[in-house]
Amino acid sequence: MATGISVSGTSNFSTGQKIMVAAAMVAFEPAAPNPDLVDNKRIPVGHKQWDEVLYGRLGQASALTEGVDLSQVEQLVSTTTSITPTEHGIICTLSKRLIRRQGDSDIVSTAGRQIADSLRRRMDNDVIALYDAISKSSPGATNALDITHFRGSVAYLLTDNDSNYGPAPMPLHAALHIEQISDIILDLTDVAPHGTTTGLTDDLIRRWWKGRDKLYGVDIFHAGNISRDSDDDAKGAIFSPQFAVLCMANEADVTEEPDKSARIVEYGIFQEWGEAERADVWGVEIYSDADSTL
Repeated sequence: MATGISVSGTSNFSTGQKIMVAAAMVAFEPAAPNPDLVDNKRIPVGHKQWDEVLYGRLGQASALTEGVDLSQVEQLVSTTTSITPTEHGIICTLSKRLIRRQGDSDIVSTAGRQIADSLRRRMDNDVIALYDAISKSSPGATNALDITHFRGSVAYLLTDNDSNYGPAPMPLHAALHIEQISDIILDLTDVAPHGTTTGLTDDLIRRWWKGRDKLYGVDIFHAGNISRDSDDDAKGAIFSPQFAVLCMANEADVTEEPDKSARIVEYGIFQEWGEAERADVWGVEIYSDADSTL
C-alpha cells in the first residue's frame, strides 16, 4: 500500500522536516453551510430508504345552499420522493515513523481534521448540485445580481405560484458565491442617487462582511464551494429550507487501521447520505455573473 504521508518519499518531509512540520498550517477549507440550510432527516436503523411524502392542498371550500347536499368530494393527493443514501468516505495513511517524529505537532489530529473537512466538502457540493435543478432561475448568465433580482426572487417565492404546494414556507435562505454577494452589496451601497450613505446603506458599507448578512428578511450565506464556470458565472439559490431534504443514515464513522508490516496507520471517515428536491417552486436558482472583482 502506498503511504500517503511520510518522512521520506513522494510526499516527503526529508528536507527541513522538523522546522517545516512544526510550524505547518492546514489549508483553509471554504465555507460549507449548505447541508445545514436544507431540511435534515435521519433514516431509522433497519430501513433501506427514506420516502419523503408531501401532501398537496385540497380545493377551496364551497359555498353551500341550505338543504342542498354537498356532492363534491376532495381526495388527498401526495407526492413521494424516495431517497436511498449512498456511502461516502476518504482515507489517509500516515507512517508510524512520521507519527513518532512529529508527535509535538500532532500530525494525527491534523490528518483527522483534514479528512473530516473533505467529507463535509463532498456533502456541501452534493447539496449545491440541487440548486442547478431548480426550474425558476434569475437573472441569467453574464448578468450581475442586483437588488431587483433579489427582491423579485423573494416575491416569487412568497407568491402562491402552485395550486398544490403554495408559497414557500418561511424562513428563506440565500446561498451564494462571494462575488454574487459582492454584487448585491455594490448595488445597495451605490451612492449615486443621493451622494451620501445613510441608514442601512451606511451600516452595510461599514460591516458588510460577516459571513452571514440579512436582506429582505433573508439570511445570506457565503457558500465557498459554489464554483464559477468557464464563463465566470456561478449558480447559487434563494430558497426555503423545505425545498430540499438531506437524509443521513448514520453519524460519521471514523476508523483507524494499522498495518504492522508496512508500519503505517490508515485513518478513514465514512458516512451515508442522500439528497433530493422536495418542492421545486420553493426555490429560485441564482445564476449570475461571478467574475473576479480583482
